[in-house]
Amino acid sequence: MVRLFAHRGLAKEKILQNTIASLNQAHKKGFKAIEFDIWFLEGELFLKHDHPKKSELKNLPKFRDYLQFKNDFCYWLDFKNLDEKNALQALEIVKKEIDASGIKQGQIYFAPFITDYKLAGKIFTKIRKIFGKKAQLVAVCEELKNFEQIKILREFLSKKEVKFLSIFHQLLDRTFVKIFSDIEIFAWTVNDLQRLGELEVIGVANFATDKILPKDL
Repeated sequence: MVRLFAHRGLAKEKILQNTIASLNQAHKKGFKAIEFDIWFLEGELFLKHDHPKKSELKNLPKFRDYLQFKNDFCYWLDFKNLDEKNALQALEIVKKEIDASGIKQGQIYFAPFITDYKLAGKIFTKIRKIFGKKAQLVAVCEELKNFEQIKILREFLSKKEVKFLSIFHQLLDRTFVKIFSDIEIFAWTVNDLQRLGELEVIGVANFATDKILPKDL
């Protein structure tokens, strides 16, 4: 069954991405899942795609603002700047705000945008420390130049017992999906129904999208 994640909320016309308006629009249009970008800055969790300027922070939505629909959504959390120094503090805030909202842990996917797998592994360890062994960890892949990189990714997922992969959709084909048959794939960013159909046929079920609506399926 296909699951659509509203990419940074549903941004249309004058509605900007990663805003409360885009969150509300996604809910209004029937999405049951949402993806958004999170920055940990000055002890707070802010939403924006690019690194926010200090002068912008007071006007940006915060992580807790995006939890208002509680368990109506599944949440793909795209952390942009977690590192070894700030991860535990940031994740403790995430847990506090998720718990306060009453959101079930099974609704949450932790997807720090880290393509350095050594660092990703360390961050995943910290996530499990805060959220337990059942935390749904999502590795990220945005580039594959050769089969050796596929092998490295395969080994990383197995070693760290990671069951989810966020990946640029143009890297996906039948061979790749077969190699990662035990992994649940999250493809981004798919805005064409034909491409979504091609990926669904080979076994992909999760899609971040800017344009496809639940009613289109």
